This record gives sequence, structure tokens and C-alpha cells, in this order.
Amino acid sequence: MSFSKAWVPSHITGFFRAHRKDDPHHSGSVGAGLCLALGATTTIQPAPEIDETEILLNGVISEAPVSRFVAEKLAGGAGPVRIRTELEMPFGAGFGASGAGALGAAYALNSCFDLGLTANQAAAVAHEAEVTFKTGLGDVIAQNSGGLVVRLHPGAPGTGIIDRIPVPPLAISYVVNGPISTKDVLTDANVMKAVNTAGEAALKDLLKKPTFANFMRLSKSFTLQSGLASDWALQAIEAVEAEGGLASMIMLGDAVFSWGGAAALQDFGEVHTTTISQRGANLD
Repeated sequence: MSFSKAWVPSHITGFFRAHRKDDPHHSGSVGAGLCLALGATTTIQPAPEIDETEILLNGVISEAPVSRFVAEKLAGGAGPVRIRTELEMPFGAGFGASGAGALGAAYALNSCFDLGLTANQAAAVAHEAEVTFKTGLGDVIAQNSGGLVVRLHPGAPGTGIIDRIPVPPLAISYVVNGPISTKDVLTDANVMKAVNTAGEAALKDLLKKPTFANFMRLSKSFTLQSGLASDWALQAIEAVEAEGGLASMIMLGDAVFSWGGAAALQDFGEVHTTTISQRGANLD
């Protein structure tokens, strides 16, 4: 094939507990999050006319180390490729943009060069890239599935264990105040101690009553207990709840998502609405 194209949903985490191991395939997180219809479309094309692989994010040449890691691992011997990724989701605000780009690249490279990898095998390379560059722990395994994903055992696709809570394509609104450095949070021992304690408790409670509404409530509780939320985020959550909706912080970004009560978010920035994606990563 002269080119291949893949699509990957965004993913927002409601709560999590990090698990780090020396082997990136056994590193990851447990917790729960939503895949959203905001996606990333990645196109792969062999490019023998250039000296090294070129990556464009929304049309702009980028180093994109996570996607580059995937390209070098899967197509390093096939010569340079051109990777074009169009992101519909915000970057750096907890929507799994780097995971989506890496996973899309893995799927498209697998197809373009007929590598013969299963979905989990291709996705495991994207997960390894995320863990290596400390840009995420649980996005890829969720994005590989779609829906409301519960991460039960940490690790890459094929190693980690997930389940899903069946949900319709509900409308989810969100507002973004700014980015949070995932790497800074994941490498701060004091912060992660509170995060891990709160995340483990939230997962246990979700499994007792695995519903969408309970996921939303537990995500809000995790937001409070983890200490990660800014005053802006806490005020936005309170405003949504005052209107009868449910809301929480997006992990890890200074951003809030809500189910219902979206009008209340208008006081906190530009409000966007999308839906829960029922499909995970796939070839277009």
C-alpha cells in the first residue's frame, strides 16, 4: 500500500493509580476513563526522498518523540516515512493526544508495511513509547478499546486487563483552562502518594457499582482527594453541580468535563461538547 490511515479516539481519565515497573509493558495504571469522539487521524506514507522520518502535527513539523519512537521501532528498517496526524482534541490537557498519535501511527505502520501485528501487539508499542517518555500510563490501552474503560490490571495492551461499563454515546461537555505536565505529576513522589491512595479507593468503589453516574461521582471524589485540582477547576465543578449536572477534573489537565449542567461552564471558558466514542482505534 502507498499509504495507510488510522483513527484513534481521545481519552480522558476520571481517576487512576499508577504502577511503574522496569519493563514498560508491565507499567501502567488502573482506574477508569472515557473515550471521546474527538479523535486523531494519522496517515503513514513511505518517504524515500527524505533523510529521516518526518512528523507533522496539524500540518506543522514536530519532533513528536512518542510517535517517532513508534516509527523507529516498527519501520526503522524500511526507510524514512512521513507521518501526518490531525488532532481534534486539545493538546496537553489530559485528552490523550500523544497516546492517540502514537497508537494511530502503530496501526497505520502495521498496515502500510504489512507487519502482521495484532491490534494488541501494535498498541503495545505505542504504550511502550508513552511510558518511556512519561506522557501517559493508561491512555493507549483504553483508546485501543473505546467506551467507558475500567483498567483492572496495569500494563500494555495484551498484558494489562480492562473491562468496559456499557454506556450509550452520551454528550460530554468540557472546558480547558490550560495544560498540566503529566511528567511532572507522575515523577513527584509526594503528589503520587495521594493520587495512588485516592485512585485505588475509587476503583474499588466503582467495581461495587459499575455505572456511568457512579464513575462521574467517584471521579469528582478523586479530584478532591488527590489534591490535583486548581481553584478554577473546583469552582467550575461546583457550578455544574449547582445546575444539577455531574463534573470532574480531567486527569491530567487543568480542564473540567461534565455530564449535564454544561451551561454553567460558560463562565469558565469556551465550552465544547462531544460524545462518548463507542469505538476504539481502527484503520480508516
